[in-house]
Amino acid sequence: MNHGKLSTTNIIKVYNRLFIEQCYLCHAPSRKPLCSYCEAGFNRNSFACPLCKRPNQGTLSSICGQCQVSPPLYHNCLAPLRFEGLTQHLIHAIKFQQQAHYIRPLIQVLSETLIEHYDSVDNWPSQIIFVPSHPTRIKERGFCQTQLMVAELYKILLLQLKEKTPKHTNKSPIKKALHTQAQHTLSKKKRSENQQGVYQVTGEIEDHVALFDDVMTSGNTLETCVKLLKKAGAKQIDVWVIARTPEKNQ
Repeated sequence: MNHGKLSTTNIIKVYNRLFIEQCYLCHAPSRKPLCSYCEAGFNRNSFACPLCKRPNQGTLSSICGQCQVSPPLYHNCLAPLRFEGLTQHLIHAIKFQQQAHYIRPLIQVLSETLIEHYDSVDNWPSQIIFVPSHPTRIKERGFCQTQLMVAELYKILLLQLKEKTPKHTNKSPIKKALHTQAQHTLSKKKRSENQQGVYQVTGEIEDHVALFDDVMTSGNTLETCVKLLKKAGAKQIDVWVIARTPEKNQ
């Protein structure tokens, strides 16, 4: 009997039970990053516009008024969570309290949604592009949260998809050229004005890309980036966000 190997195996098992096989939030025993109790704390974006994933108050996923008047330029939008409750708390902790370790459970939820969707259509994008922060904002926070989120998402997808995994680089081909006021602090009209001349595309763009951001509120930032990516040669753009903000009256 190889006692050294046996001892190492037991140490790994104990380590996994203590540090790996537990809920990322409450630390209860769990084979998944989130236990069933904490996972239930997320408000799922179950009833939403099928085009832009804006949450609605009904029980049907009907096309919202805005999309009826002006359909989005992107092909698909995937947004598994509503930006409220636990989701809002974790994203704010990441962005404003340097709690980047909360990225993992949020990205786990998104990755499950992506795999379920694309397994059914068998049409994965060939490139993941994230919406970057301005260097001034990155200096304030110490990191770009969307860059870290996409890096975590890429690792998860690589384990599942192998060679089908969309390619990803640490530097986004989209550049935020102007430092603007945070979108969530602005009115709907100001958000639209806030995007003029803000972004540039400087890198190579594939035909089918996934555009990632952490939260979609009005959608102006993503629509601006979609237009730029189309001008740069993208033929199909799918939008991936962790959460979608409900209207204020919901």
